[in-house]
Amino acid sequence: MSSPSSIVGDRVEDILQAACRVVVRDGAHGLRMAGVAEEAGVSKALLHYYFSTRQELLHAAFAFSSRMWEAAVLAQLAGAPNGAKRVELYLLASVASTEPYDEHRALYNEVWSSLRIDSELRPLVRDAYRAWVDKLVALIGEGQADGSIPKGAAPRATAQRLAAVADG
Repeated sequence: MSSPSSIVGDRVEDILQAACRVVVRDGAHGLRMAGVAEEAGVSKALLHYYFSTRQELLHAAFAFSSRMWEAAVLAQLAGAPNGAKRVELYLLASVASTEPYDEHRALYNEVWSSLRIDSELRPLVRDAYRAWVDKLVALIGEGQADGSIPKGAAPRATAQRLAAVADG
């Protein structure tokens, strides 16, 4: 028998997955509470119980997607033989248009494109981007420690250059 907290957690996860699908399909600007409730198969009242505003739901969906992406990437990195390969895999996951990364990338791009009309999203995207670059810096440091990346490469500067290339 499932515990009440696991049922609540599953319900919230279902709602967040539905919100992610709606953002990918309709754009961040097209996210509507009624649309997410319909996509998740729940009432609007239940959706509002967990997320009182559209903005709160969008933030939670973005954070949820980021956590799922990070978990998938970390699982892939775990099998890499060295830091250089982990950097390569991390960058490829960041630009991949294949499962399991494509939905997060599409959602991230939708939220990113909404920044000009929704300034409340800026801190969320800025923090996610900084965390992404910081992880890249850490992976470069791991590569330097294991000898797969030259020690002369400044990790932060190298990560910023790689991020610029990945961003296009």
